Amino acid sequence: MSIGFTDLLRIAECDFQTCEAMEKFFPDEFAVRTALYHLQQAVEKALKALVLYNGEFPPFTHDIGKLIVQCEKLGESFSDSAELVADSLTLWENQTRYDPFVNFSEKKYKIAKAFYKEAHSKIKIENE
Repeated sequence: MSIGFTDLLRIAECDFQTCEAMEKFFPDEFAVRTALYHLQQAVEKALKALVLYNGEFPPFTHDIGKLIVQCEKLGESFSDSAELVADSLTLWENQTRYDPFVNFSEKKYKIAKAFYKEAHSKIKIENE
């Protein structure tokens, strides 16, 4: 059974809520790592849901930049914040799992959260 865009969007929202829940433990490094990972996952899943929503299948990648490009090819447009955080989000996914040091920028974190909300809002679910 394949996962649909509604499922991906709901899972993305759970990742985003996890990200926000960890903020009360900042600046603890493990809370920051967990928040960054789940924020990246939320954005990735929202973008993949957007690809499905537009009738195509998303690539098997964690690269936010590639997912943004695919969404744009499908006619979606994003604010400039997408370009500002795409590389950081992709890096956070890898760093939080394997690297003992994580590059954390509070400014990029806030921009990434806003970008998640932007991407998530592009899908209109019936009966919501």
